[in-house]
Amino acid sequence: MRQPGGPLSPLPGADERARLVELEQEVARLRKTNKVLLDRVEHRINVEGGAFAAFQAASNLEKTVADRTTELRQVNERLEHELDLRRSFETALLKAKAQAEEATASRTRFVAAASHDLRQPLNAAVLYLETINRDRLNPADADSLRGVGLALETLNSLLGTLLDISRLDSGGLHPQPGNFSLHRLFERLAVEYGSIAETQGLSLRVQPTRLAVHSDVMLLETVLRNLLSNAIKYTASGRILMGARRRGDCVSVEVWDTGMGIPAVHMDKIFEEFWRAPGASSGTKGSMGLGLSIVRRICRLLGTDIRVRSTPGKGSVFSLELPSGDPTQTADHIQAEQLPQPTIGFNGSLVVVVDDNQEVLRSMARLLQSWDCEVIATTAVEEALTNIIDGDITPRLLLTDFHLGDGSDGIAAINAINAEIASPAPAIMISSDNSAYLREKLDELGIPLLTKPVDPARLRAAMQHLLARGSV
Repeated sequence: MRQPGGPLSPLPGADERARLVELEQEVARLRKTNKVLLDRVEHRINVEGGAFAAFQAASNLEKTVADRTTELRQVNERLEHELDLRRSFETALLKAKAQAEEATASRTRFVAAASHDLRQPLNAAVLYLETINRDRLNPADADSLRGVGLALETLNSLLGTLLDISRLDSGGLHPQPGNFSLHRLFERLAVEYGSIAETQGLSLRVQPTRLAVHSDVMLLETVLRNLLSNAIKYTASGRILMGARRRGDCVSVEVWDTGMGIPAVHMDKIFEEFWRAPGASSGTKGSMGLGLSIVRRICRLLGTDIRVRSTPGKGSVFSLELPSGDPTQTADHIQAEQLPQPTIGFNGSLVVVVDDNQEVLRSMARLLQSWDCEVIATTAVEEALTNIIDGDITPRLLLTDFHLGDGSDGIAAINAINAEIASPAPAIMISSDNSAYLREKLDELGIPLLTKPVDPARLRAAMQHLLARGSV
């Protein structure tokens, strides 16, 4: 073989060729061994590298989980904080709601108490006014007296409106549906509002009806009173009509007028509180613009809606539909407010009056005496009993307030007096309390209720009816 950098060697001989073959074979073996070793090394590297990769992946995953756990903990902390804030907010809302409900209930109690207290002197004023002999007045004084009467009626209407709104706001009005005939309600309203319409130069016509409805008679009466009052206020001339007609399984109760009408742009506003139509007549000066808002809210309580059709310059029609009632199932009891006025006189009949308000007692006594009644007027039932027992007398009629100052009530007073006389006397309850509870209780006992300020004409009619019934 030639040495590196040396001269070329001569061609190898046989021995050298054999040796060359051996060397080539050895190189082949070494290459094979080297390849095996390299394969092992590569395999080991690959195996160990996979484990390392897995280790790295596990390490990275652990870090990722730790990071995500930290993030989740932070999110949970934020959620807990937000939940705490929400719980605090909800607690504050519930507290505010409770305070608002208590404030509403307190306002309702205040308005009811104020209405009761204000109606006591108002009741006395109405009774005193009735005792004045109008025949002895000159035209100017008679006109002034009518003005005083209208002012008292307006004041009573405003008090009633405030009480209705307060009871609606507090949820204190609950329908007590039953079957009743419309004609008695219509007759009563015709008498009351016919005279009011007449003073405004209007005529009120009530269409006779035999229809009955299934609804709450007191709430329906409140609706019709507001509709009739509105019709009178916004009608300068012409007439007003109230009637009812059958519509399928319902009865449509309607009030028509020939008033100023309602422009289309105002149609959505008329049921808003405190809204009054532009160009209203002078009769609306005592109005707060609450009548129609009360009507709509009561109609919703009754499960119906108030509808209106109107033509500016020609008039309006307000109507509501109620379920038909069975005329054979209407109540037989006739309340004193619904009675026609009999023609009998009192002829010195003894009437006992119990009321804790001295001014109401004096005014009632004067009114009854002007009707030719003998009167025992007391603030406590014990005093009335003393007069009855000592005088050995029997009253023919009892008039009492419900809430008496000594903590007792008018029902107890009536029972106490009737327990001491041979023949129980019929009674009339006169009270500012117009609650469903009291009306139901008195209905059970057959005692009519008149609300303060009492209308003298209604009182006289109720008294005459009871006395006439007792003399049969």
